Amino acid sequence: MSLLATDALSVRTTTGAVLLDGVDLSVERDEMVVVAGRSGSGKTTLTKAIGGLLDSRPNIETAGTVSGPENVGFLFQNPRTQLVRRSVRHDVAFDLENQGVPRDEMERRIEQWAERLDATPFLDREVDALSRGETAVVALLGALVTEPDLVVLDEPLAPLDDRNRRLVLDAIETLRDHGSTLLVTEHDLRDVLPLADRVLVLEEGRVTSGGSPSTQLARLADLGITLPFATRVGLERGQSPERLPLSTVSARDR
Repeated sequence: MSLLATDALSVRTTTGAVLLDGVDLSVERDEMVVVAGRSGSGKTTLTKAIGGLLDSRPNIETAGTVSGPENVGFLFQNPRTQLVRRSVRHDVAFDLENQGVPRDEMERRIEQWAERLDATPFLDREVDALSRGETAVVALLGALVTEPDLVVLDEPLAPLDDRNRRLVLDAIETLRDHGSTLLVTEHDLRDVLPLADRVLVLEEGRVTSGGSPSTQLARLADLGITLPFATRVGLERGQSPERLPLSTVSARDR
């Protein structure tokens, strides 16, 4: 049984605009699935629908089903909105305090995940002093300490400069190394493509194709989705997608 599954998931506004149209998708345990699409294709709406964040919106109508674990961690497009306290350490502890986690266990989880994400130096800083990439890592840290079964990341690399992009990519690679189950939405696949087990293509609110990364390259290129340089050049030269490199170098090796 899939860890996450949507069945005919549709989202419309009360004025009739279609945001998602019958989306069927699944994510298996320990899998990383990337949902790729142009801006406006419905990626953010999909993540909000999975999180149940549209259920109380008065101008939104939803249909279909979402089946998944109760404990889902999120990293939204604007991670600053997820931080609610001035101190990083206190902010990361916020959900754990609400869950009534004992203080010793709370500190153990915070220190453990901060070390895994190379975020220990951030813990004693003020939230307002963080860069955008550091903010994303701290928001992700706040989700991970609750030990979620699934982590959903909505375009985590946009818009980041090279330094901050590396911070977030290193965090994603760490999650992959530890066997986390991930659903990532992106329109720029230069760095996440080689990490993905599967890629789903989202067009105008519908999943139009899906499969291993190499099987989706031609469609992604047709849509103008940003691909790794070597991959794009190989496609332009007519090389077989199955033989193309999906990246030139790991984010950690830059």
